[in-house]
Amino acid sequence: MRKSLLVSGLALSASAVMCSTGTANAVGTSMGTDSVFSVGTDVQAGTYTTTTALSTCVWARLSALTPSATAVLQTGGATSGTATVTIASTDVAFFTSGCGTWTLQTSTGSSGLGSGSGLLSGLTSGS
Repeated sequence: MRKSLLVSGLALSASAVMCSTGTANAVGTSMGTDSVFSVGTDVQAGTYTTTTALSTCVWARLSALTPSATAVLQTGGATSGTATVTIASTDVAFFTSGCGTWTLQTSTGSSGLGSGSGLLSGLTSGS
């Protein structure tokens, strides 16, 4: 029950910012706002890290621009710390909230798995 509430909460949070996508810097190598970023348009695929997470940071790799939990490929988060994610070139979008500025560490054109510590890890894996 608690897991479904958290996934629903993530979907609701994502739907709140779906109306406008975020803006990345000119070369698409950082994300500094809470928003949904289109992969390949707003931001490059690759491995990103943030060390400026606020008290609660949540993120999600998305297969579609929809507020549905079925569009969530992977979730993660951090509590007052560092978070790392690899956004695949096949991802449609990336949702971030409370994470501060994400900075590109390694650009990649291939599919990869992200890693996040703590808060929402494993929500979509049935644990």
